[in-house]
Amino acid sequence: MDTKKEFFRLKDKWKRAKGSEKELVEKEMDNFFASLTETQKVEVQSAVTEDFSLMHKEVSEINKVLDTREKLAEILPYISVSNIAKNFFGKSSSWFYQRLNGNKIHGKSVQFSPQEILTLQAALVTISQNINKSAKGLK
Repeated sequence: MDTKKEFFRLKDKWKRAKGSEKELVEKEMDNFFASLTETQKVEVQSAVTEDFSLMHKEVSEINKVLDTREKLAEILPYISVSNIAKNFFGKSSSWFYQRLNGNKIHGKSVQFSPQEILTLQAALVTISQNINKSAKGLK
């Protein structure tokens, strides 16, 4: 038995379980942990450390997405995301919203890359300059 694989299999099974099924999986997990040798316990500790590292990375990515969304929340109702996506990124509005919302594409959470953030900043500066120019011309 590959101890790490079994640990992750049971963890995933527990996460998907509902109601009384969860209790059965917990018993299965208890039996698994009770049967471990000292060497296998070290392998499980390594798996847990790996799992926490992955969770920390996911939380960090979620925080980046939330931070970007929060910063844009006040202006999104007033700007054309479709226009920004098309004219500044050469992409669709769906592409833009996938990154803004941190959607999973092919099993991986997507977000704006550092270069795309710079492009978005430049787009917003250009838009704000155009708005200011138009506002000043309304005298």
